[in-house]
Amino acid sequence: MAGRPFEFPDPSDCSPNSPTVIAKANQVLGNYNRANPTDKRQKVTDPVRNWFNDQALKEGWKTAEFHGSDCLLTADVVLRK
Repeated sequence: MAGRPFEFPDPSDCSPNSPTVIAKANQVLGNYNRANPTDKRQKVTDPVRNWFNDQALKEGWKTAEFHGSDCLLTADVVLRK
């Protein structure tokens, strides 16, 4: 039985009180493997990190920083008064 596919985190789901999301290694790999079906990976390697970072910026994240195999995504959230 296959699990449900990972969705790429959405920066619009963030708020000023919670502007970050941690994408765990299995989420990073799930997104990479879904987008690259002919180049599936089992570990978070440099090509996976590079792809995920580029994709995060395209999706609207301000930064994507890897810490080990997990990625800290930061949204550019504006506080409106």
